[in-house]
This record gives sequence, C-alpha cells and structure tokens, in this order.
Amino acid sequence: MEDIQAVDIALSAEPSPDLPEALQAPTRQVGRGFMFALTASAISLYILYAGIGALLLPFQIGLLAPGSKVAILSFFTSITVLIALFANPLAGAFSDRTTSRFGRRRPWIIAGGLLTVVGLLFMWRATSIPLLFIGYCFVELFSNIALATLVATIPDQVPENQRGTVSGIFGLATGLGGILGAILAGQIFKSAPTNAYVVMFLIVLLTTIPFALFLHDKVLPKGYMPAFHLGAFLKNFWVNPRKYPDFGWAWLTRFVPFVGYFLGITYIFYYLEDVVKYPAALQGASTFSIIAAVVSLLSTVLGGFLSDRLKRRKLFVIAGMCIMAISFLLLALFQSWIAVLVAAAVLGFGLGAYLAVDVAIVTLVLPSAKNRAKDMGIINIANTLPHSVAPVLAGFILALTHSYSFLYIAATIFVLLGILTVMPIKAVR
Repeated sequence: MEDIQAVDIALSAEPSPDLPEALQAPTRQVGRGFMFALTASAISLYILYAGIGALLLPFQIGLLAPGSKVAILSFFTSITVLIALFANPLAGAFSDRTTSRFGRRRPWIIAGGLLTVVGLLFMWRATSIPLLFIGYCFVELFSNIALATLVATIPDQVPENQRGTVSGIFGLATGLGGILGAILAGQIFKSAPTNAYVVMFLIVLLTTIPFALFLHDKVLPKGYMPAFHLGAFLKNFWVNPRKYPDFGWAWLTRFVPFVGYFLGITYIFYYLEDVVKYPAALQGASTFSIIAAVVSLLSTVLGGFLSDRLKRRKLFVIAGMCIMAISFLLLALFQSWIAVLVAAAVLGFGLGAYLAVDVAIVTLVLPSAKNRAKDMGIINIANTLPHSVAPVLAGFILALTHSYSFLYIAATIFVLLGILTVMPIKAVR
C-alpha cells in the first residue's frame, strides 16, 4: 500500500509560501496504489447506491407495504437524500478545518465507513417500514460523509495534469459499483436478497478503512482555519455564482442532467413489474443495472484517456448527455424487455462518457484552496439533490398521467437541458 503516497515529479508549479502544505496545490504525480485504493473505496460506496437504492430498497418496501410501494419509495428517497444533501457540505466544512495529527480527511473517512456499516446491519434485520427507514437514513448520512471526504482527496492529492485520468478511474468506480451492487442484490442471493447487506458491509470495511489508514494525508496547522460556526457556514453555504460563474455552471451541469437520470432509473424496478410485466422484476432490474454499468466502464476509461490526450472536457460531457437522452427515449417509446436491454446499453455508454470528465471539470473550477472539501461538498449537492427532487417529480407525473412514457420523456428533456449548462464554462475547453 506504500504506493498510495504520491511520487515526486518535476513540475513547473511552485509552492506558495503563504499556504501551509496541506493547502498547497498538489505538484506530485499520484501512483497506481493511490488510484487503486481510491477506486476500491469509491466502488464500495457506489455498490450501496446501486444495490440498495435501485434494487433492495424497492424490493423490501414491496414486501412490507405492497399497496403503497410507489409513494413510500418516493418518501424514503426524498427524505434520505435531503439528509445526504446537508451531510456532504457539512462533512466537507468540518474536514477542511480538522487539525488532527492523523490529517484532515482520514478521521472522517474512517468514521463514515464504520457508521455506514451500522446502518447496513440495521437494514439487513429490518422487519417494518419504520425500522427500514431508520437504517436507510443511517446509510445515506454516513456513506455520504465518507464519500464527501473521499472525493476531496482528489484536489488534495492529484495534480491538474492527472485529473482527467483520475476522474475517469473514479467514474470507473461508479460503473463497477453498479455491476457489483446489481449482482449482489439481484443475482447471487435470489432466494434471500437481503443477505447481500452482509457482503456490502464487509466490502465497505475492507476498502475505506485501509485507504484512509495509508493515505498520505497532510496535517493542517492549528489556528490557520477559522473555527466552525453554523451561522457563518449557512451564510457561506453556497458559492456566489456571480463571483464564480464557472463554479455555478459546473454545479448546474451536474444537477440538471442528474434530475433526468434519476427520473429514469429510480422506478426501473416498478417499470419492469407494472408496465413490461417482466416475471422476475428484481432480476430484470439487476440485469438492466449490470448491462449499463459494464458498458459505462468502457466509455469511462476511454473518455478519461481521450480527454487528457485531446485536452477537451466539454465535448465528452455533451456527447454523454445526448446518448443518455436516447436511452430514456427508447424506454418511453418501446415498452418491451428487448427495449429495456438496448436502453441499458445506451444509457451506460452515455453515462460513462459523462462521468469520464465530470470530476475533472469540477476540480478545475473550485474557487478556493482553503475550502476544497466544502466546495466539493456543494458540488456533490448537485448529485444528491436530484435524487430527492426526481422521486417527487416522478410521483407527480405518474399521479397526473398514470404513464411511464411521460416519465421517461421528462427524463429525456432534463438530460438534454444539461447541454445548455456546460457551454458557458470558460475555464474548461
């Protein structure tokens, strides 16, 4: 694991004498060990989002309250994502100010990982809707704390010339997490799907904790950052888009298409069950997730590599959005199992192209070195807030139209609107 520490290379950037080492822009190239450990840790968390949110949660709700499953899933998702919404920037703000001798990020990654495991155990043993809700809240809160500080290690550790590659690898984690989560939840434990929780908490323990322990996490000197005050935090909760327009547009570049994305995937289990009439909806939703994730791996790795070689980011984001829109349009127009399989492959290709450079774009428009984690937490709101907005919007669309076709048309529109948000970013080509 010693390769997790960065390897020296000669770069032109000179460290600023006004900033402590923990806040200096990274000028050392990260090694393969860091990339592997970061990817493994991210995979463990994305396994939860793919396996629980898309498969296990709707499955358990369907067993415990079949007559109200759509409304309850919408409620669960909306509330828990609001929890995650605040967990991201708060974890970032606290970790930015952490002066522990163990570093700024390490304590939060470890605590988040351990408490996520507690939530997984709770969901595993849940026998009622309230108990399931409590466990899911725990998982959402602490996995997002772990993820927020995990993502903050990218601007902390990775120099600009490597961020496209690392962004692509991080995007790879989304795809691999989706595959493993879908396999665990829908394929391996067919007779008792909730047993997947046991494997999930073991994976979280065996990845996030070693990454944090071996991370070359620089110590922030005491007294350099102001103490945390809730009033000041709330006042500065949002980065002024007038002062930092690129940051504002980058936020929208995540938020708008992700509303469409979550409109499209949140109810895929019930879409298969109620519209396509697929006889094994859990396994069908798992197959959809696996296909999308496998295809996304190819386009993510290729996109990250090509974006670094071509020094272009916007092109890949726009192409990814267009391709994702096509996948949702297929689901709107052709409600069959074959159409679902094709849409899964198309969605994976588009999502991979998008994820390949999305993180790289964000890290290039951060306003301040002092508040990297807080600012990354604000960016992560653009990931989590759509997960809360989309179920409410989807519930309204389904209640009004009683049609999944209208739901997927809305998803198509939102993804395409995302193109309008990436064009104005000036700091990125």
